[in-house]
Amino acid sequence: MKKVIIISRGNINASPTISNYLKAFQSLNYKVSCICSSKAENEQLENVDFHEIGYGNSSNPLMKLLHYFLFGKKVMAILRDLKVDDNTIIWVARIDTAICLGKKLAKYRSILSLHELHDTYPFWKYVTKKLVPYYKNLVYNEVNRANIARVWYNLSFTPSIIPNKPQAHPLKRDIPIKDKALFQQIINIKKDKKIILYQGSLLNDRNIEPLVKASVKFSDKYCLVLMGKDTDNRIAKFLQINPNLVHISWVSPPDHLYITSHAHIGVAFYDFDCLNSIYCAPNKIWEYSGFSIPIIGQKIPGLLNTVAFNSAGICVDIDFEKEITEAITKVDAKYSTYAANAKQMYDSTDFNKLVKEAIKKI
Repeated sequence: MKKVIIISRGNINASPTISNYLKAFQSLNYKVSCICSSKAENEQLENVDFHEIGYGNSSNPLMKLLHYFLFGKKVMAILRDLKVDDNTIIWVARIDTAICLGKKLAKYRSILSLHELHDTYPFWKYVTKKLVPYYKNLVYNEVNRANIARVWYNLSFTPSIIPNKPQAHPLKRDIPIKDKALFQQIINIKKDKKIILYQGSLLNDRNIEPLVKASVKFSDKYCLVLMGKDTDNRIAKFLQINPNLVHISWVSPPDHLYITSHAHIGVAFYDFDCLNSIYCAPNKIWEYSGFSIPIIGQKIPGLLNTVAFNSAGICVDIDFEKEITEAITKVDAKYSTYAANAKQMYDSTDFNKLVKEAIKKI
């Protein structure tokens, strides 16, 4: 029987990516094993052979180095026990996992999925260039990132592209939220207003203030909900601008999708701080579009090539309040068209097929 072994240092629930791949491998009828540092107790995928081996993150630099070494050593011991053969695919998630393994997987049918460009971190670019020759294929989640990587790392091929589309998406709107108090809060908002939802970073490097100012003009019809950790304590200032906005702190995946299902318009804003940002590959545009929620995004290639290209919403310059205001007005006026286009964008990407094609290349 054909097998796939996915390896990921750290907790696999830190992002939805690993679960997406696990579900895809199952759908493709692979016998699936997962080697990781840890997983959530409720992560119980049927027919997945989990190997939790610890050696995750550490704030102590020396312990961190030791964990890298021990994680790699333990992984190789498990691979020997699992009897890797020519019918086995080894899928390595993220460059920090690859560091633990060095060149030990060079002889196997192995794939390395790289989630970020790391263009502002020379160390990670250097390490990536050293390690990518030991893999038969690479995967990126956005087309520009894949092509930039081909140039940076002198590749003879363009890495496979698999967007961050969630494999487990409820698709239907207005789902009951497990947290009863939070659910009641959302119900109270929706009694007389629709929700404009921003999910993401609330840090100072993300310019959200023009969105907050624009939302004031629609206070009779819309409520702006900002969802994320307020690490830089910005919500107090935003409430001075728009006293009617609502802040919800970070909610663990996949429960955050239940909140998303209640949004009328979704927001995806990024900045021009690095290539990784302008060629963004956000989960949230797929989360929004799966619910047929139109998107207002930043005017950057990563969103122009997805949201704007599919007319699933409108891309704006987030520094200009007027552009945001006009976009909300346009989406509101042709809501059903944008909503239908958003769902069509979601349906047009076959995650399982793309995983199958990436494997076929090796």
